[in-house]
Amino acid sequence: MCGKAAVSHLSWKDIYGWASSLTPPAALPADPLDRVNISPSRLRRKSEPDSMIWETLPAIYAKNGEDLAIEATWPYLPFWSKGQLPRTKDGKFLSTANARLRHEGQPFAPSYMGSWSKDLRVLVPVSWFYEFDSRVHPQIPYAVFPLHAPFWMLCGLANWYTAANGEKKLSISVITVDPNKVLKSVGHHRSPAIIRTPEEAGKWLRASKPEALNLLRPFPEESMGVEAVPMAIKIPGNENISLPGCLVQR
Repeated sequence: MCGKAAVSHLSWKDIYGWASSLTPPAALPADPLDRVNISPSRLRRKSEPDSMIWETLPAIYAKNGEDLAIEATWPYLPFWSKGQLPRTKDGKFLSTANARLRHEGQPFAPSYMGSWSKDLRVLVPVSWFYEFDSRVHPQIPYAVFPLHAPFWMLCGLANWYTAANGEKKLSISVITVDPNKVLKSVGHHRSPAIIRTPEEAGKWLRASKPEALNLLRPFPEESMGVEAVPMAIKIPGNENISLPGCLVQR
């Protein structure tokens, strides 16, 4: 899965420059917010609704012939959650940070099928993401970064919702697929779906559903690097992290 990510020195100019199959708007918005420890939105104190911390990831969606950039709420908020983090019938929070690609039946869980049926797909550019080795306790965190590209371009599903202030906002879920050998080597059983080439970026936003599904597969392991990072990354919102040199230099 992809439950933490980093956005470090990304600019929309560079993102659109790499994803040459996209049609950027005439005027680009402010560049994505720099953060090296992005977790999904959460309640600071579960018993206090006003303690909500909303988190965002940069995203690109297609509209009227253009591919628009936005800071999107993470995780995905289904239409029935009415702008709040979704809960199950017994009141427990429902994890919607990741949309798992299924091998049988409908490609995604029912919460996401409305977005899939309406082609509400997004691209999510991040500098790297984090995974945790589930084979050991405490779990060791790893940063997963591209070896031959300036950033990752993840595939996601989106849903529009109305925030408490009446503003219409976009929420997203990162799609996950089977892991490659690199992720298996650090004890992980899922991987975000990652665009491989600039041409695939445009296809993901516009292609037919069968063509889009063909883009959701494990990323080539020879182009993926991993590096252990400090345990302090586990603390949501903690930006005071001593990152290894291979990440600082990116």
